[in-house]
Amino acid sequence: MWKQLRSSGMLLFLLFTGLTVFAQNANLTGKVTDAKGTPIPGASIAVKNTSKGTATDAKGEFNLPGVPANAILVVSAMGYTAKEVTPTSKHLVIALEENVKGLDEVLVIGYGTQKKGDVTAAISSVNTKNLEKQPSGNIGTMLQGQAPGVVVSSGTGNPSGQPVVLIRGMNSINNASPLYVVDGIPLEYAYDINPNDVESINVLKDASAATIYGARAAGGVIIITTKKGKSGEPHVNFSAYYSSLHLNNNLPLMDKVSMNKVVRDAFANDNLTAPVYVQDDSQYANSDWVGAFTKTGTEQKYDVDVSGASEKLTYRLSYGHWENSGTIINSGAKRDNVRLNSEIKLLDSRLKIMPIVAYTRFNNQDYSDVNGDGNAGFSPFMEVYRTLPHKRIYDENSPNGYAKPEIELGSGNPIGERMLWNGRSIDDYLQINVAADLKLWYGFSYNFTIGKNIVNTYSYSQTSPFDFGALSLVENPTRSESRGRKENSLYTHLLNYEKQLGKHNIKAMYGFSREKNVYQGTSGAGNHLSSPLIEALSGLILEGKNDYIRVNGWNYGNNLQSYFGRASYNYDDKYFLQGSLRRDGSSRFGTANRYGTFYSVSGGWNVHKENFFNVPWITELKPRFSYGTVGNQNIDNFQYLAKIYLANSDPYLNYPFGNLPAQQVYVGAIAASLANNDIKWEQTATFNGGVNFSLLKGTLSGSFDYFKSKTSDMLAETPIPTSSGITAMPLTNIADMENQGWEFTLTYRSPANKAFRWDVTANLSHSRNKIIRLGYEGGVIADGFVDYNNRGTTLTKTGEALASFYLYKTDGLFQSQAEIDAYKNKAGELIQPNAKPGDIRFVDTNGDGQLDDNDKQLMGNGLPKLDYGLTFNASYKNFDLMIFLNGKEGQKMYNGAKMFLYRYYRSTDLMNAWTPTNTNTNIYRLSNTDANENMRVSDYYLEDASFLRLRNLQLGYTLPQKLATTMHLERLRIYAGAYNLLTFTKYTGFDPDLSNTGIFSRGVDRGYYPLSRSYVFGLNLGF
Repeated sequence: MWKQLRSSGMLLFLLFTGLTVFAQNANLTGKVTDAKGTPIPGASIAVKNTSKGTATDAKGEFNLPGVPANAILVVSAMGYTAKEVTPTSKHLVIALEENVKGLDEVLVIGYGTQKKGDVTAAISSVNTKNLEKQPSGNIGTMLQGQAPGVVVSSGTGNPSGQPVVLIRGMNSINNASPLYVVDGIPLEYAYDINPNDVESINVLKDASAATIYGARAAGGVIIITTKKGKSGEPHVNFSAYYSSLHLNNNLPLMDKVSMNKVVRDAFANDNLTAPVYVQDDSQYANSDWVGAFTKTGTEQKYDVDVSGASEKLTYRLSYGHWENSGTIINSGAKRDNVRLNSEIKLLDSRLKIMPIVAYTRFNNQDYSDVNGDGNAGFSPFMEVYRTLPHKRIYDENSPNGYAKPEIELGSGNPIGERMLWNGRSIDDYLQINVAADLKLWYGFSYNFTIGKNIVNTYSYSQTSPFDFGALSLVENPTRSESRGRKENSLYTHLLNYEKQLGKHNIKAMYGFSREKNVYQGTSGAGNHLSSPLIEALSGLILEGKNDYIRVNGWNYGNNLQSYFGRASYNYDDKYFLQGSLRRDGSSRFGTANRYGTFYSVSGGWNVHKENFFNVPWITELKPRFSYGTVGNQNIDNFQYLAKIYLANSDPYLNYPFGNLPAQQVYVGAIAASLANNDIKWEQTATFNGGVNFSLLKGTLSGSFDYFKSKTSDMLAETPIPTSSGITAMPLTNIADMENQGWEFTLTYRSPANKAFRWDVTANLSHSRNKIIRLGYEGGVIADGFVDYNNRGTTLTKTGEALASFYLYKTDGLFQSQAEIDAYKNKAGELIQPNAKPGDIRFVDTNGDGQLDDNDKQLMGNGLPKLDYGLTFNASYKNFDLMIFLNGKEGQKMYNGAKMFLYRYYRSTDLMNAWTPTNTNTNIYRLSNTDANENMRVSDYYLEDASFLRLRNLQLGYTLPQKLATTMHLERLRIYAGAYNLLTFTKYTGFDPDLSNTGIFSRGVDRGYYPLSRSYVFGLNLGF
């Protein structure tokens, strides 16, 4: 048989897969249970100091052949304390205790791992069991309320949109987003990750924990580790859920008849003739535009994975499909994920090679929300809300089926415009990561990682011809396309050292990494396709004088080279000290300041392990401190160079030469910005003091942290005289800000020996920031525009919080002409000469007798004063229940959507507007001219956006183990629930959690894609 194996090549295969032939010393069988005798499926049984092992089946039973004499078994299971057992018979019954302390839990930190009990920095470990019960395809959304200090807001309800994730609030005017590290590879995003593939999530919040990532860690670090195969026979898992999505519509609109009356009254108050279309209630349509623009959506997700392990090979292969049809017509998103994680053990397990291959495809129907800073554009959703109900939506006699409005009703048919436009983005993400870990001698080990991330993007939009009036006209089919490619290459070398000398424990790490990013792409567009049936740029033609074809392209990159190290020491697991150092070199900076150095130090003291500490009800008491620095390189490339601006069609840059009537035109160029080779890294220095505690043998546990950080040398624009001819203000390191706050988390677990088990976890966090320096004296940044570049609502200035609302203060409504006449300045002039009874009274805050920008006041900002989450889990026999509450307190929101609806006479509030016979109201009088400027930015539209939301309610049932076994299943669980079921808030806009993604526009509600309430049904299967 030996010769046959050798000659056939089977021996090589068996060696590779770990299915080696060995002599059986003893055949052990047994069962693993919890403290009550309930079987634990999937528990690991391994022979200590060998690679031999197995796992329990659905009944908690195992069979482990070939166990040497005097062997020690290591038995472990998730959620239980590991146990070492010396076999005393060939059949064992092993009971594991529930792990309530969790101090031996291993956390993944930067470039390594650390026992939870050894951590001296501010690191939060997310309970992934709670994440598994959240019906969502986005890992960012699932983090809401799950970790103290991690503030997650829904930037949009768009299925392809991404939430806004902040760690400990805002600490920079340039970029506050965290760095994501997935299986050791630093990334700027994590939305391509399938949540079902996530094994653990750890959040590095203070500089001591994040310094090891240096230049990109100013916004904190979120480390994601994906699932690997486990020992034992192959396991197959399948999970699925289906949900029905319902729009939370809390902005009621007037119908045609009600709107007609309101408009007539508004024009009458101005002594003007109302438009003809409001004169006769029997004329025109009475369309429900919002009803036609929205729909009941569906969300569904399916996941299947196969995992297993032998002595030398561990693997897990998974596939996931997620799709969300959205609640707005012609929108939606799909995602497909494939991931293969494997581990190959060689050289008696001294060498581990860990290849990872992951592929993701997004297929999105595009929807453009008006997020971000600067020019806000105009919200597509508010376009629908402002549309006259008098307009018809459909016309069966129209070539495209949509109605052209009557001339007197103006232009536009937002339903037709949306449905005749086809915009999609198809993006492919490929991650290839190979890591090798080699155990050397004398406590040394070496790790090498090579990673490649490739993102190919493709987007297009094509519009069919339509005529919905002079301002909504597309004469010929148009098309635009864009193709891009991003390649990220990473090489990392790590040398680790670990040694225990009596009670002294030493760990050290030195590393070197090099990262390269390359961005390439092309785009093209034209406004005349020869046929609407052609879906390619090749179909564009130049036939009319206004036809055009335009192309563009890009090719740039940047590099980052880093040296870093970390050393940690603890004595007798009582006293802990750790230090980190990192030096980064980035091509985004000039030669003068290309490198930046960042450091940290932290310490902790396990007081509960001292001999003098004799408090039996305190299981853990560990004060800790840290101080460190991190950097920020999130700026555009080549900011240190003088840029040359060149444009073929710019009339101000192109110059004709000669005296002939037909002169040759030469393309000109100008220096658009000044060079500044001295720009350098932003640097954030953070102090953190905290304490971990555990009481009553782990029944009650938690932590508290206080932090204070200062970000220095932030890059901001420096104004220069316009006479210089420079069109772009140069960036210089002229801004500083500070950020401070606290975090608290508390968990209670009921005794594990009772039939009814429950636990509850609460976490709270608070942060506030302040600008210390902002460029030149009196420097400010104005932003928060509501529509296009109009109605700026925020101001950033020295001594105040970032992006504070800067608005006029109001003092109710004028109730009579006498009140208006009495509101005078010292010269006897009326402060609001254009006001009439029912108009808003604006406060002359500086007392100079006139209303202007100097009367605006700072009125808070869009960041919450308190962010909190509460998770309750309970189980009784085979039933389980989860209730998850999430909320924010003290945040403000400028209700631009409300302003739009008032401006276009659509809100039902206007039916209660002030009149001489209706004075007990806060709705100002109706006026079309708005001579008093009631719509100027003021606290009239600023609202308290605090809320409490029942984010997730889920009831599940797990099939009894005996019944599942007869069905040849390891596990079957079914569940039903609701997501975003209830929201308690005083905010009158769409949703208090729809936060602008812009740094300077947070809290400005421009009418975003709304969130949905969903009803969910799902199941989990194990084979």
